[in-house]
Amino acid sequence: MNTVLGLIGAGMECGGLGQAAAEIKASCIILLVCTILIPATEGFVMSEKIYLKIDQRRFVKKPKVTIGDVITVYCKDKDMIEKIGHITLVEFTLGKYDRKVLDALDVVGIIQKEYPDADIECLGECDFVVEYKKPEKEGTVHWIKVAVICFITMVGSGYGIIAYNNDVSTTDIFDRVYELLGASAYKATNAMEIAYAVGLFIGIVIFYDHFAGQKLSKAPTPLEVEMDKYDKDISESVIDREGGK
Repeated sequence: MNTVLGLIGAGMECGGLGQAAAEIKASCIILLVCTILIPATEGFVMSEKIYLKIDQRRFVKKPKVTIGDVITVYCKDKDMIEKIGHITLVEFTLGKYDRKVLDALDVVGIIQKEYPDADIECLGECDFVVEYKKPEKEGTVHWIKVAVICFITMVGSGYGIIAYNNDVSTTDIFDRVYELLGASAYKATNAMEIAYAVGLFIGIVIFYDHFAGQKLSKAPTPLEVEMDKYDKDISESVIDREGGK
């Protein structure tokens, strides 16, 4: 190659080859550069970028848990997503309930056993809880529990409303309102009491935004917000107590 370039250069100096010789020399230079660079890049493979989205708490209903059951996996290679999703993450012993605290680094290590060159980035939580609960049939015992809870809730709520009305002397307030409106004749009809009871029911339905499985808006209800806070506190407590074991 050096000989060819030398001859072409000598010819150009003598003025015998002209522009064609210059183009040939440029082509030879490009070929020489490619000859040097291509072997240097042989065996170099770009690692696949893998993203893992991890939630703080996930529930499963089968003892053998795979990565795809509790973690959202994304990368450009769809086949790789499916294969990673089927990798076993943890196995619970057969029973009604069990849980395990896992670390994001544990997941990265499991994936890199199958894909050593993978570039993995974790999004979300560093520590997370996987809870296993064996599915149960909704039999007679289940509905008895529901009925008992509903009864206790109804009695407790009713007692609370009665105690409040007694403390603020609601009946005396109604009597005073009848007198101010000059409607003492309608006192026997209990119109004020009926309106109060109906308004109380409607106010509770609107405030909690939940009645017969229907919602008035897409916003979370106050009860759902409190339940989410409670679940988050439980997850953080479990991670603090059982993390690293």
